[in-house]
Amino acid sequence: MCKIRIRFKKNGYMIFTSHLDLMRIIERTLRRARVPISFSQGFNPHAKMSFATALALGVSSDGEYMDIELDEKVDLDNLAKRISKELPEGIEIIQYKYIDKKAKSLMSIIKYSSYVINLKLEKKISEEELRGNIEEFLKEDEIIIEKYSKKKNKTRKVDIKPMIKSIELVNIDDENVLLKALLAAGSEQNIKPEAVMEKMFEKMDFFNKEYVRVHRLELYALNKKDKMVTPLDDSIA
Repeated sequence: MCKIRIRFKKNGYMIFTSHLDLMRIIERTLRRARVPISFSQGFNPHAKMSFATALALGVSSDGEYMDIELDEKVDLDNLAKRISKELPEGIEIIQYKYIDKKAKSLMSIIKYSSYVINLKLEKKISEEELRGNIEEFLKEDEIIIEKYSKKKNKTRKVDIKPMIKSIELVNIDDENVLLKALLAAGSEQNIKPEAVMEKMFEKMDFFNKEYVRVHRLELYALNKKDKMVTPLDDSIA
């Protein structure tokens, strides 16, 4: 038995596919590509594959990851070609490699996600003023949102300030603003960029609150020196 880790893109119409449906699509694709995937034991066996973090509907990505367990070792280049041939438009394999079969799960190693966020302006603002507004926002002692737990049927207040590692202004013109954000992601802490933008809009009234376009660039784990690396990096702790 062996395990491979795959990085893939999710774009086009596929951004409107839910995480659950994506898992079904991938499993059907692997079957059509005749991938020697391992299955669990028991009454209801399922394919041994796992994904990193779920992507919100409408969000495109260049940094999605999945692990697949195989019954036998195969040529990866050939395997990637077979899988790519069966994938629907909008899903594209970028990188792949064998990893240790005892490697930690993707969910457990992911710590951060980077995004580019496109916003629309309702009022003109200079680059200097916007940079100042973002700096003030990031200096807040706490940034509180309300999170609803369906399981507990209750709402609780959460301080997301520690989950925002950075927000940078990439570009601004008369109508558009492009930001780059690095936010907590994974099983320990996780914050969606849309939630961060909602809190920014409360402080900045020059944005069109109805327009937020998000693209995930990459997911990151930490290596043994606490340096951010991709899930395909050999130095992951």
